[in-house]
Amino acid sequence: MTDQPEKKATITLDAANSDLQFPAYQLSINAMTGEHSGHGYRLMGPKYMGRSRNLRTVELTRRDADEIRKILDEVFPPEVDPAA
Repeated sequence: MTDQPEKKATITLDAANSDLQFPAYQLSINAMTGEHSGHGYRLMGPKYMGRSRNLRTVELTRRDADEIRKILDEVFPPEVDPAA
C-alpha cells in the first residue's frame, strides 16, 4: 500500500500586481499536498505570471465543500447518463 500525502482544499487570494491605484487580484481553488505544492484552478483574475503575492489562504472544511457542491449542482445540475 502506498502512503499518499494528505491533501487539503484551499481558496487563495493573491495580488497579481503591485499597482496601488489599479490593483489586480487572483482567486483560486486549490488541492494542496504540502504547504507550497499542489495544483489549482483560477476562478478570477489575470493568468498567473509568477509574480503574484499571497494575501490570504483559507483551508476549506468538509462542510464548505458540501455547501459549494450544493450551489454548483443547483446552477449546473449533474448530467444524467441516458444509457444508465
